[in-house]
Amino acid sequence: MIKTNIHVLSDGFHSPNARGFLHPLIIHRQVLAANGINIRIFEQPEGQFADCDLLIVDSKHFHGNSRGQLPYIQEQLEHFKLRCNRLAWYDSTDSAGWVAGGILPFVHRYYKNQLLRDRTAYLKPMYGRRTYTDFYHRKAGVTDDTPDNTPQVQHPELLRRCCLGWNSGLANYTRHGPMLMTLYEHSRLPFLLRFSQVSGKRDDDRPITISCRMGVSYRRNTVSYQRRQLLARLPRYVSTNKLTRGSYFAELKKSRAVLSPFGLGEITLKDFEVFLTGALLVKPDISHLETWPDLYRDKETILTFGWDFEDLNLLVDNIENNPRQIGEIAEKGQAEYVRYVASNESAELFYKHFSTMIEEVPYESDGLHSVTN
Repeated sequence: MIKTNIHVLSDGFHSPNARGFLHPLIIHRQVLAANGINIRIFEQPEGQFADCDLLIVDSKHFHGNSRGQLPYIQEQLEHFKLRCNRLAWYDSTDSAGWVAGGILPFVHRYYKNQLLRDRTAYLKPMYGRRTYTDFYHRKAGVTDDTPDNTPQVQHPELLRRCCLGWNSGLANYTRHGPMLMTLYEHSRLPFLLRFSQVSGKRDDDRPITISCRMGVSYRRNTVSYQRRQLLARLPRYVSTNKLTRGSYFAELKKSRAVLSPFGLGEITLKDFEVFLTGALLVKPDISHLETWPDLYRDKETILTFGWDFEDLNLLVDNIENNPRQIGEIAEKGQAEYVRYVASNESAELFYKHFSTMIEEVPYESDGLHSVTN
């Protein structure tokens, strides 16, 4: 067995996405080690942080003030490259449409929670740097106060450095999950990190046909447009007032189906809460992106509707009139999610995906490390 030492630079667990990134690395650390992959996590670039076969830098490490400025990040990455064999960036931002083009030339690999299936879209202008914000700008004339449509990647050859990581679903999204992860953030006690467990089944009493509880206020009009349209079109089902976490989970467990529209990204934490509580997850069409685990299969694990809402009423009628079909899809969605987070297969599935990721990272001698300016 060839051993690989992988160091991760991250001061994470401060945000849900950072938790989703770190949680499986910690939970599955022993299984990874048994297969020759040794993981160490460093909060600061100190000591032996770069003495490894592969250094993965969490994008959240550079959040805040001057640390978030691109020239500073590029300078730091250049310094890191002098000390490690291979360097990778892990982008845990929300949207599949957002890629930090200024980072790509400085790393061997650029991992991301979810990526556009059509990678060439990153070479083109995209209003709001999201496919759906661009869609609503073009089709509905929605504009933002500060438009942003600069092409993100300058050279096609850099696209090959983009590789699929894992989405935020591999953390604990049970009712008490956020509290446990917050406690871990302050204590670093491993027993606080645990697998998610289901809290609702298909055959539970579900008097609520469709639930959609969400916020609609975003700084970008193109981001909030989809949610505002759902509120206008389905006032019977949409609620914008907040509940306590306990009341919110109780509502999910009483719901046959739950609408989970896009926010700053296509995938939201509500998706995983819905899987755990046994309702049917209903989302806007999500076929434009790739993610792992692949939980978003229309008419198999979830149901989707078009971004133009033309089929929305038909979908609502289907949910109201076909409870058996809806229950079967919900059950399949839950089973698939549990398979990746709380089954006997979970660790092995993560190991296989992670090992594929790191095998794809070239060494400097492969000639792929040159920076394209």
